[in-house]
Amino acid sequence: MDVTEFSVYTALALEARKKLIELLLRQDKEIREIFEKAADDLAKKIRRLEQAGQTSRIPALLETKLAENAAEIEASLKRLFDEGFEISVEAGMHQSKQATLRILNKARIDWKPIERVYFRKHTAAIETMQTRVLKGLTLSDRIWGQSRVARQSMGAIIQEAIAAGEHPYRVAEMLEGYVRNGAKTLVSQYPNMIERLEGNIPMDMSYESLRLARTEMAAAFGEAARQAAEVNPSNTGMKWSTSNGGNTCDKCKDIAVHDSGLGPGVYQLHELPDYPAHPNCLCVLSEVVEDMDDFVDRLIEWNHNPLAHQDIERWYQNIYKGGMIS
Repeated sequence: MDVTEFSVYTALALEARKKLIELLLRQDKEIREIFEKAADDLAKKIRRLEQAGQTSRIPALLETKLAENAAEIEASLKRLFDEGFEISVEAGMHQSKQATLRILNKARIDWKPIERVYFRKHTAAIETMQTRVLKGLTLSDRIWGQSRVARQSMGAIIQEAIAAGEHPYRVAEMLEGYVRNGAKTLVSQYPNMIERLEGNIPMDMSYESLRLARTEMAAAFGEAARQAAEVNPSNTGMKWSTSNGGNTCDKCKDIAVHDSGLGPGVYQLHELPDYPAHPNCLCVLSEVVEDMDDFVDRLIEWNHNPLAHQDIERWYQNIYKGGMIS
């Protein structure tokens, strides 16, 4: 593989990685905003009741408001995940799809059928992510669990503060401070309260949702990359590389150095370890391919004589022809 070609494949891999990282960063911000909005809505309700002289009604009315907010958190997270899957799957397929289309174009073979195959793979990858079950729970179950934790945490803070005789405005401030800055704000400002709430609220109400989103988006990227690689006729495997974050775990290090005959960290598609290897895993998946110019030459030879390259003929019969069906 010459320098120019290497740069093409490297650029495609970096573009795919960039799409994923940008999505994760954007979702981190959006998820925190979802929880902050829920807290702000509750705090606003508390202040309005106090202004209206209805302090005694706060516990009963907030129970209804907490349920409404939990439902909104759940719906917002579902929308965010659905939108994220579209982007992460597109990113996961980027290197394979663009490389394959370039190869077919160079060999002057119609690339439209294979583009249709990639479209179907895109849909299949999203469906896989939306329906997969982990530890007996679907994604919807896990998202619902996050909304329930939010409802219970905010409800516990409100109830404890009211029981302690805090002014409603202080209750509202506690709630907003907790959701934005974590339980550490309660530790420093309301030490007695955090002792009473110990074990009933998470230190960071958004954290589990952030971790779930990062993990699911990475999993969608990996699922898409694997399915896309099945379409690329020049594919020879998938390479697992550790991130350059400097805190790689032993499990990921072992996966990245394991050599089954294709090179360190390179796996045949059916042998690729589950990706991500763990929550918050940021390892890199990239496709390993045959030299582009050599493969284009083989495609041209096959196009004139299908018997010349049996591997390409199998790809044509099993993959390419599927895209010719409208």
